Amino acid sequence: DVRPDKTKKCRSCGYTTFLGSENMLVMNELLSGNTLEDQPQEIQDNLAILLEKMNEFRVIYDKAMTVTSGLRTLEHHIQVYKDLAAQHKVPFDISKVPMGSKHLKGQAVDISDPDGSLYQYCQDNIRLLETIGLWLEVADDQHRVHFQIIPPASGHRFFNP
Repeated sequence: DVRPDKTKKCRSCGYTTFLGSENMLVMNELLSGNTLEDQPQEIQDNLAILLEKMNEFRVIYDKAMTVTSGLRTLEHHIQVYKDLAAQHKVPFDISKVPMGSKHLKGQAVDISDPDGSLYQYCQDNIRLLETIGLWLEVADDQHRVHFQIIPPASGHRFFNP
């Protein structure tokens, strides 16, 4: 039963949350503008697992987290890399777009990390990541942390994309 008196806007991200769950990630954040019901069952299942694992992490991390990118359509995914190329002032090359991205399958989320404190926390708490089942890309210049629920080919907890 979701009634207006049982929800409120999260102070940190602006998304509607259920009372008692302030600062928890919600499915709409992971969907990044997509509709859950329009996704294949496999992606819906992946998103449910991702949401559970990220909120388990969030409770222990004990700070609000802002999603910068969750589930992506192929078109959105390509646009992300076009934007990165423009940002770095290099020509866009579609062959450099990682078509195996876990974002396309609902298995990854990027969380804002403007000061690097979230990434540092993860480095200091590798056992927590192992326990929950999260893997991270090595930090880059994008001021975000990429979490995913599937191990990379290398099997390393922190990996290069």
